[in-house]
Amino acid sequence: MSNLLGAAEIREIAERIGVRPTKKLGQNFVIDANTCRKIVNVAGVESSDVALEIGPGLGSLTLAILETGIPLVAVEIDERLAKQLPETVAAHQPNAKLTVINQDALSLTDLTISPSVLVANLPYNVSVP
Repeated sequence: MSNLLGAAEIREIAERIGVRPTKKLGQNFVIDANTCRKIVNVAGVESSDVALEIGPGLGSLTLAILETGIPLVAVEIDERLAKQLPETVAAHQPNAKLTVINQDALSLTDLTISPSVLVANLPYNVSVP
């Protein structure tokens, strides 16, 4: 199994857990692994970083971030996606250091660890506020 998600697996996971991207939650799911790796590269992630990802969705970008070996805190408002994310990560990168917080990122006030880099395909409804 690849370290990252492909389009067919993204569709399968979404269908299995009953998720369709919604405008209400500002969702759009990246399906291209190269795009995910490029986002991580452009973010300038270093081996000493701790990443924060807002709106990880099905985990495409999450897996690209975790490929770097750094710890990641992922904040996901959709309970179905928040529950699925650790399973997806375990299937692709079982030794990854992932913390999932099922909460609205706009109401988040405390984190158990301090991130040093934000890497995200921000949901539409989070990017402006």
